[in-house]
Amino acid sequence: MIIPNAASPDGAFSIRLTHDRAKDSDPLDDEAPDVQIVATASNKVLVVFPFAADPSSDLQPLRTKVRAHWNADSTAVALTFSERFYTHLLVYRLQGDRAAPEKFEEVTLPDTGLVIKAMIPRFKEFRSRWHNNFHAWNDNHTIRFSSGTDALITPLGDGDPNVMAVYSFTVDITNIKTPIIKRVELIDENGE
Repeated sequence: MIIPNAASPDGAFSIRLTHDRAKDSDPLDDEAPDVQIVATASNKVLVVFPFAADPSSDLQPLRTKVRAHWNADSTAVALTFSERFYTHLLVYRLQGDRAAPEKFEEVTLPDTGLVIKAMIPRFKEFRSRWHNNFHAWNDNHTIRFSSGTDALITPLGDGDPNVMAVYSFTVDITNIKTPIIKRVELIDENGE
């Protein structure tokens, strides 16, 4: 089952699910499908990984829960998975040449929770549902995404114990095992 925005810009790759709840006649299946990145011309599966969200969070077709965001040269893709209260982000980079692709390999994204905790004075705990959302490809090796949720802090005096803890991360993924955080910025209450 092809997902929206599944094809890479050059048409060489696409993303599909092994099953979906596409029609009312489909059996109700709360098992997570596998996600595949496929070489379009040969139909060769270049990577298979589990659906990153809870498939039973609602009854919508699963293809509506995932969005693909390809970089301009079709060598990397960010996948945003949504469920009722959470969003998840996975990033994959092509290994090998586009003409002879070997596989797509997952990028080890930084632990944004640890980074955010360190930036909040008097941090106690994260409060609610965690979100990771794709924003843009700055270039073919640099991704920008937001990460976080609300947090509780130890207030000063009668101050508010709640703070918004959603940050924008700009990350260089040239090395997929050790990406480099280039910039971290607090996102204001309006999401900017």
